[in-house]
Amino acid sequence: MAKISIQRLLEINDEKSNPLKLRLVNNVGLSNRISTYDVNRPGMVLFDYFEHFSFDRIQLFGMGEASYVCEMYQNNNSSTIDKIFEYNIPVFLFSNDITPPNGFIDKSTEHEVPIIISELNTSRIVHALINLLEDEFATSTTMHGVFIEVFGVGVFLKGKSGVGKSEATLELIERGHRLVADDSVEFKRLNDNVIVGKTNKVLKHNIEVRGIGIVDVARLSGMSAIRDRKKLELVILLEDWIEAKQYDRTGLDDHYENVLGINVPYLCIPVRPGRNVYILIETAAKNQRLKELGYHSAKELNNKMIQMMQDGIK
Repeated sequence: MAKISIQRLLEINDEKSNPLKLRLVNNVGLSNRISTYDVNRPGMVLFDYFEHFSFDRIQLFGMGEASYVCEMYQNNNSSTIDKIFEYNIPVFLFSNDITPPNGFIDKSTEHEVPIIISELNTSRIVHALINLLEDEFATSTTMHGVFIEVFGVGVFLKGKSGVGKSEATLELIERGHRLVADDSVEFKRLNDNVIVGKTNKVLKHNIEVRGIGIVDVARLSGMSAIRDRKKLELVILLEDWIEAKQYDRTGLDDHYENVLGINVPYLCIPVRPGRNVYILIETAAKNQRLKELGYHSAKELNNKMIQMMQDGIK
């Protein structure tokens, strides 16, 4: 299971211009690790009920919990709170820009548990945490090919070297479509069972074209020709035409490729001189969009033919 340190959490937040609106209270325990962006609100724990205490998560104190902690320290009744520190807490997070009592800060520092304060309210900080850390905890894989957005559809092109992936991609870019990544594409499965592919940090938006070399698509065609990430919606295998092979001519049967446990629509497109591969890719993307909207061209035609035959028999 993937884990990240509190230090890494703060770094990611800084890299993305502080969307969590955080400030660190005590500079301790930054090597403490979390394995999920899920949080635990220690409401019942404050009332001395420790059954099912998810102590290994971020401990989020909202307005109610924070106010109760302040009241307990004011009344010199912090014995229940002291029990919390018997567990290996990774971090305390206070929302609404609330600063905990000095006694709580001292106890946290003693046990090397960092305290972080956010300006956001409780619901907003939970949502922001999910957006910030979802990529960090997502299952991932790297695939070789070209990932491009065609008519809003995330299309992954794969096939052996020299089959024409790069040439087809360049033509698609010229026709107004957008490159996500070439050669090495990282795909991640997010929590809502969506596969998202993104550009490689090193390769960025460069594409290799045999005979020309490395081409920077962003500089060559402008920023409108690229995007950093996109949902994977269609896998297309480009292969040299094999005369003896029977290729799908009706499209009645849907085929899928399993990517990180998710079945993604899959097509095999044979390539040979005279075939406009980029036109075929565009058509496949538009047809996939129709399917997602509930219209399956091949099945609609098949149903009409069956209905005509049934009407003829009558």
